[in-house]
Amino acid sequence: MASVTSPLVRKLKKALAERFPAPATIRLEDLDGIIGVITSTSFAGMDSIDRQNLIGEIIASSLSEKERHQIQVVVGGTPDEGTGYLAGARND
Repeated sequence: MASVTSPLVRKLKKALAERFPAPATIRLEDLDGIIGVITSTSFAGMDSIDRQNLIGEIIASSLSEKERHQIQVVVGGTPDEGTGYLAGARND
């Protein structure tokens, strides 16, 4: 069965993919608010706060204030850190 992706999820994924292109993975789910995980080697050596600031800057510059209120959490990790459990196992 094909999953239905909201316009906001598609918009956010596009904005994040510009900064984190393949082979990075971006997993986003809309569960009464968007949660997500970005897995990228770009995060290697970065502190957690720097990762969140980078993701926050992308969200702030890409989404309206109303859209931003629908984002619960989007975290970043490296492939070695295994953060995929935060937003399920599927790739949207």
